[in-house]
Amino acid sequence: MSQGASQYPISQLISRIMTDSGLSRPQFVTSLGYRNLERGLRRLNPWIDQGEGFALIIKQIAASYPLHSVEIQKAVAITAETKAAEAESAWIESLKAEAGTFRPYIQVEGETTIPSSICIFGVSGGRWNLIDIPRPILELAVEEQLDALPELMCGYLKEHGGNCPFFGKATGFRFVRFLDYFQFDKEGRLIELVNKPFRRGHCSVSIR
Repeated sequence: MSQGASQYPISQLISRIMTDSGLSRPQFVTSLGYRNLERGLRRLNPWIDQGEGFALIIKQIAASYPLHSVEIQKAVAITAETKAAEAESAWIESLKAEAGTFRPYIQVEGETTIPSSICIFGVSGGRWNLIDIPRPILELAVEEQLDALPELMCGYLKEHGGNCPFFGKATGFRFVRFLDYFQFDKEGRLIELVNKPFRRGHCSVSIR
């Protein structure tokens, strides 16, 4: 591993290219065509230190050192995948704090993902796209839960005329559990089990 660079592939590759060129960081920035050294360093340093940053400088490095252009593209892609996996892992770890209080629910999907009249949505409780599941249903076996839930979905559609208030027409439902969820269509028919966590967005309004 190159010293002074993060463990990410693109950081290591840039550091190696710089070392092989025999240039210092400032000299390397100058070799990319930067006249403003401070600006160039601001764009280069995050890639070396954190594996991400201003995208254009990656193209500039590839153009200035064409023998490494393919390797640079691969390193950027692998780094992005690694960072995404790390972020998901960290998110799942953060969810574990909810383990003792989490209660399964049904998320109603609409035509939009952001509520219209968002202030009114927040002031009115922000639960218009949520169906609470009675405890007796949650105490059933999973197969029996899946048989019982469509009745709640149909009841919701009847109550709201096929709409998901603030989100347009209802387009589907999610039966959200702690680390996975079951996807249903807009008629309440089971589609699939999705083996990844889902958490609904939150909306709050502060009046000062």
